[in-house]
Amino acid sequence: MDSFTDRTKRRLRDELLDAAYEAIVAGGYDGLRMADVGRRTGVSRQTVYNEFGDKWGVLQATVVRETERFLVEVNDALAAHTDPIDGLRAAVECALRMAADNPLVKAALGQPGSDQASQLLTTRGQQVLELSHQRLDAHVREHWPEVPAEDATTCVDVALRVVLSHIVNPGAAPAVVADQVARVLGPFLSARRST
Repeated sequence: MDSFTDRTKRRLRDELLDAAYEAIVAGGYDGLRMADVGRRTGVSRQTVYNEFGDKWGVLQATVVRETERFLVEVNDALAAHTDPIDGLRAAVECALRMAADNPLVKAALGQPGSDQASQLLTTRGQQVLELSHQRLDAHVREHWPEVPAEDATTCVDVALRVVLSHIVNPGAAPAVVADQVARVLGPFLSARRST
């Protein structure tokens, strides 16, 4: 059972992340100030530094938490379909629609400092990619056991990279991209299930 202190620390971290989210949405990465995050939550700037290390650590933690929220919705879209190809299509469309409407994603890609913040989806996006891959791969392996594990991992990796690419540099509508991914990976999944 968690101690009161552990629950209090988790609650404070969530409040700090809420304040950071609001600051990033309002002013981008450049508008994120440790003192403002502390003031919004009633703690000192030093407390924010102690929790996250630095401004980049705050941004990273905020993006990771938002990624976790995305993954709940994407996993729900996957779970709504017993067929892996239909699930893949639904998950890709869900992720792209959510990203297009998400204030944090918009701020990371279009607000002041977006060149730095967007790195969490591109050149320094390993943590987001690994977290997403881990969660989605586990879901696929559990719900679609007929797809060999290595093939499921390959499909998750390819689909994730396409989704991240379209989030950073939007192209066709989410439904169109989802159909394209399903059309390309569908035969691969079908062939693997029949072997």
